[in-house]
Amino acid sequence: MKRTILGLLTISTLLVAACGEDGDQLTNGGRVVPARTPTTQVPDSPEQTSKATAGGETTTFDHSNDPAGATSEFEPADPAAVRAVGSPEVTSRLHGCGKLSVTSLGQLIQSRGVGGQGTRPPNTQGGNQIFTRPDTAAALGGANYNGRVPEAAFASTSAISKMYDIFAMASYDIVADNWNAPACPGTKVLEGGKFTKDGISCLIGKPATDEYVAIANDAIVKSPTDGAKIAIAAMLAASHTCQ
Repeated sequence: MKRTILGLLTISTLLVAACGEDGDQLTNGGRVVPARTPTTQVPDSPEQTSKATAGGETTTFDHSNDPAGATSEFEPADPAAVRAVGSPEVTSRLHGCGKLSVTSLGQLIQSRGVGGQGTRPPNTQGGNQIFTRPDTAAALGGANYNGRVPEAAFASTSAISKMYDIFAMASYDIVADNWNAPACPGTKVLEGGKFTKDGISCLIGKPATDEYVAIANDAIVKSPTDGAKIAIAAMLAASHTCQ
């Protein structure tokens, strides 16, 4: 089980890395943010020397003590940590997304044909069975209407873990020969023991690239028995959870 979880996390990391930034409309494929320079050079003066000694004029903003609210035009350059993270438009997209709602997750499971038809190990539940358990909605951050508590806007650690459980067991249904997704009729994820580009596109909800297919098929090569299931669970998790 530990090897399966480690494999899942490894494939998930590779798939996220494979996404890249090519053709990004926000940054035109770029993630490196040039450093900003100070807008105004502060002249050498006793006042500047005093401020530099107290807080470091070159590394902190100069907040005026004027009661009228006047502010200095001085603006320090961005530190290296800010430049490494990326521009505001990139960071807001990567870290500002909320979790998949409980209702949306249920619709995803149904539309991708996860009905429990796969052959699973003894005494285990399918992805849809886990989702419909009475305690799953609370673990996913669902709303508590009796307590007047709305659904959580962001996923907690337990919510992400529960989603991983659902996706991992859903993979048994998806690799089954009789798998049929209502959202992608006639599409097969696996043909001849290899992943298809249309099948991966159906799972992740966007056009798959040749690199996606190559990484997924590499999981089968490394683990002929469970590689396909690990890759499917990793793709579902990487596509439907935030960083």
